[in-house]
Amino acid sequence: MNLEERVKQRIDKQGKRFEKFGLKFNPFPKSGTANTNESSDFTKLLFPIDNYVKQEIENYVIDSLFSEDEDDQKLIGTITGDYGTGKTQLLLYAKWLIQSLPRKAYVIYINNPETKLSELIGAIIEHIGQEQFKKYLWEQILTILKSKEEYKKPLLDFISQSRIGKSRSLFDSGDSASEDNPFLAENEANHKALLDAFLKLLPSSNDKKEFNNILKRIIIQILSLGNDNDSVIANYFYNLISEDFGVNKTWETITSGNGQYLDNKVVKLLNAIINIIQTQGFERFYILVDEFEDVTSGRLAKKEVDNYSHNLRTLIDKERRWCLLIAMTSAALKDLRQISPPLVDRLTDREIKIERLTNEQAKQVFINYLNIARDEGKKEHSTFPFTEEAIDFINSKSEELPRLVLRRANFLLERATEILKDEEEITKDFAQKHLDD
Repeated sequence: MNLEERVKQRIDKQGKRFEKFGLKFNPFPKSGTANTNESSDFTKLLFPIDNYVKQEIENYVIDSLFSEDEDDQKLIGTITGDYGTGKTQLLLYAKWLIQSLPRKAYVIYINNPETKLSELIGAIIEHIGQEQFKKYLWEQILTILKSKEEYKKPLLDFISQSRIGKSRSLFDSGDSASEDNPFLAENEANHKALLDAFLKLLPSSNDKKEFNNILKRIIIQILSLGNDNDSVIANYFYNLISEDFGVNKTWETITSGNGQYLDNKVVKLLNAIINIIQTQGFERFYILVDEFEDVTSGRLAKKEVDNYSHNLRTLIDKERRWCLLIAMTSAALKDLRQISPPLVDRLTDREIKIERLTNEQAKQVFINYLNIARDEGKKEHSTFPFTEEAIDFINSKSEELPRLVLRRANFLLERATEILKDEEEITKDFAQKHLDD
């Protein structure tokens, strides 16, 4: 079939090419790598095919999610294996499993640990999202501001004393429905809305400027007390909620991890993040970090690796209200053990090692992926259109690495739609012909 004929076939059979194999689409990923954006419906079908690995990841999730020690929730696990063995897919499965169980957990997946620990913390904050993070922060501030007279009274007193021709009793009367009450619900959406509600009650620009400074001082005091009296974090967070969305330089500074002094504040920053998450009703906080081998891959100088290792060790020791699950190659874990044995000891509360595929496991991988593309009610324990002999050959040709197996399965299924007739199978000969060409 020449190129023109192939193009015509694609156009004529668009959306129907895989029907002769009982499939709606080609379920195998072209690159062979896990899709971090795939739906949970797909992820739950791609459960670990190694019973040991499945049991160990379930143990990690159950033991961390339902731990009865609320003061020490921390459990750290490391997934190891060669490149292409399915570490990312296992992380995604763990994420789905955590979120599917009856306990409210906040789970963040991060693709790499960056080169500084403050960048990793920045990536965590960025995952929450600027608008959401500001909302969480503001809700914390507003709750304290409204509930404590020591913060609320100076604001109302200043307004009362500054207003011309208005009695102080306006605020003492308790008329919460008054349109002059700045604490009406419509004024509480964010910092700007509340500030504007107060400023419209003031007669002069000098009064407005002074009031803004008073409110700023009170908010920074609230933030400082909530973050172990840390004025650096308090000022960063104040700037974050007070700057306009879309042009927020503080957000860029925090999420990049490049702000002044931030590298020394990772423990307090993580503590602040967890506090914010817990006020939203989440009972557990998980960070899943992929490609952790980047720390030992030569991207960092020895001094930088030592600093990263030391800071991460400190973070693990000082903050107990989080769970960490990382993925890295077995070789990288070995390298890291030489660099920092104490860190590796902390990272391997649980170590889950993924081995290369046996032929029987490869067969199950094919079944799981093919079932994704089969109609509901037509899922089966069948490898059709692939014969078992073909799967054994593909697995051997791929050096038993799932990534290469999936990549070649995708390629062969594409060729099969062009060449094979209805009910014909992808045999070992077919696979050998097209993979050896």
